[in-house]
Amino acid sequence: MENLFELVIVLYNMDFSESATITSLNNLLASHDFPEIEQVLIFDNSERASEPRGLDSRFAYYHSPKNVGLAKAYNYALKQSHETAEWLITLDQDTTLTNDYLRELIKEGHNQPLSVAAIAPVIKDGDQQISPVRSDTLRPLHTELPKNDQTYSQDIMVINSATALRIRFLKEIDGYNLDFPLDYLDHWLSWRIFFEKRQIKILSTELQHQLSVLDYANQMNRSRYQAIIQAEKGYYSLYKTELFSQYQRQLFLRIGKQLLTGRVNYGKITLKFLFSGGNNGNKSI
Repeated sequence: MENLFELVIVLYNMDFSESATITSLNNLLASHDFPEIEQVLIFDNSERASEPRGLDSRFAYYHSPKNVGLAKAYNYALKQSHETAEWLITLDQDTTLTNDYLRELIKEGHNQPLSVAAIAPVIKDGDQQISPVRSDTLRPLHTELPKNDQTYSQDIMVINSATALRIRFLKEIDGYNLDFPLDYLDHWLSWRIFFEKRQIKILSTELQHQLSVLDYANQMNRSRYQAIIQAEKGYYSLYKTELFSQYQRQLFLRIGKQLLTGRVNYGKITLKFLFSGGNNGNKSI
């Protein structure tokens, strides 16, 4: 069978039974079969292993002894992929999959030219479209959003979850960039696809995804914020360089807002990255 798909779902501090991704996918595999899907790897970054039971036989489980993020998890899945597999679908734990999505994705996987390196659905958090968004602006949700059922050759970004990547392409670029272990990995990959003169196909299907909102006061500690801003600055200083000067101005505004709202420690972190480098090192293409 041609155009076989393999999937990887990355878990973090969540039991498999609580994952909307695993639950919805298992139900779909049970009721609709989908023989084109050869394997589903659950890559568990949680502190303790919790091997799932009662899932479709195509599910496999791997526990990482430490949280290695997304890039290493995806690269592990890429290395484990079978020779017959053509597409790797990357998934997080909070995306509800549908029959329409899988059917359209499999159909398009058979029909796309080799120039298409990725196939992605429209993803919304409630009514807000969060993927695809434009990548030629620092305010992607405040501009005209990319449309569904289109093929793009530039200036969009798709999030990791529910995106299918052509395995041949991923191997050509030596897999995912480990300089972006978690944050901005999707930005970098979308950038790399267009850098290599490839395309991204957007499906007509829409999916729901629970987006983690950046809440400095209640949800994010300083080390987490520092990791995000390091990835952010690395991306704009080394890759999306045409937006770097705008990004620097945005950091000034962010510092002011953080100081005015009493988040002095976060303002200090932002100030450090504004004036003392803090990118991800050398550009890796």
